[in-house]
Amino acid sequence: AIVKKQIARLKEPCLKCVDLVVSELSNVVRFCTERMSRYPRLREETERIIMSYVRSREQQCKDQLVLLIDCELA
Repeated sequence: AIVKKQIARLKEPCLKCVDLVVSELSNVVRFCTERMSRYPRLREETERIIMSYVRSREQQCKDQLVLLIDCELA
């Protein structure tokens, strides 16, 4: 019972960590695409494609974390 309480407390920090990683990846993408400032449309499209991929993986990662924690609680 004690361990289950501690495992349940891990869910929020884990999800917050994913959010922080996505935020940092967003900053890195923005920094890298600044070098394409001579080609604004290419820059926008590149940034859009990369960030849409990151966001789709973000949700999958969160789903997997919740599933893992739920499995540990079972």
